[in-house]
Amino acid sequence: MNGFLGNFREKICIEGTMPERALLRLRKAGIAVYNVKKTAKNQIQFRVKKKDSEKVFAIYPNVCYNRTEYSPYVARKMGAVGLGKPIETLKKRVGLLLGGCLFFGLVNYADAFVFDVEIVGEQAYKREAVAVLEENGLKPFSTYKKDRVDLVCAQLLALEDVEYCSVRKFGGRIVVEIRTTDFSKPRYIDGDMLASRSGTLLSITALRGTTLKRAGDEIKAGETLVGGWFLSPTDEEKRVRVQPIARARIACTYETDLATESAEQAFAEAYLALGLSDRDEIVKKEITDNNGLFHVKIEYTVVQTMNV
Repeated sequence: MNGFLGNFREKICIEGTMPERALLRLRKAGIAVYNVKKTAKNQIQFRVKKKDSEKVFAIYPNVCYNRTEYSPYVARKMGAVGLGKPIETLKKRVGLLLGGCLFFGLVNYADAFVFDVEIVGEQAYKREAVAVLEENGLKPFSTYKKDRVDLVCAQLLALEDVEYCSVRKFGGRIVVEIRTTDFSKPRYIDGDMLASRSGTLLSITALRGTTLKRAGDEIKAGETLVGGWFLSPTDEEKRVRVQPIARARIACTYETDLATESAEQAFAEAYLALGLSDRDEIVKKEITDNNGLFHVKIEYTVVQTMNV
């Protein structure tokens, strides 16, 4: 039964700078992608289950419609594939009236649900905002409860230094905007700064805390880069705890073997597995075809910060 339903899929195209990065948010939203192919420098095509196609457009705006806000990526439907293709053709021939009723019914159905939550503005209160939304039943894959919006805003405005809050719905996505006063106190993270990945340390700068590694050192994920302390000027045996303020750049290498249809698809899957952020940068990539088994090697630079 699962195999039969799996044949109902939609082909989608996403355009933008380094379109592979657009797949990261889809993965975080629990959307499975299939047959990933990079068809141009700024274009990537893939397939999703029919039930997941609306979730894609809830995250990235459809290029065919007017966009209400800026997005680095735009999506476009390429049509149904598998068993869904003849069914879509049949639907179009049923008649304009039935098609119109079906369209408005699906729109109203999808509009009643939440597929994604985004916090914009002050990120220091992101965790609290998500908790308040979940407490009021507003979370991914839940029904949209419009009557809880005012209560959510009231709870967020009660947080220290929050002077503005809004909750808006765009398709299947809830956008919460939080602003604080100009005199808000920064919220720092306690503890040591630990390496997020293994590699070669290219540079490290600590405005506060004790640097324990130097540029050129080989480091492993989990090692302490900057200690959340400094030695007392009056007692060298005594450590005074502080909240580190630091930034580091790490040169890393990722290698894997993937059995895919093409080198482009192998790179797309490897890139997706890396989980890079917008600050990280790919320095070099090598893809070797070993009779259909692609060996992918990616050299990249990670930028890691703490309390910056």
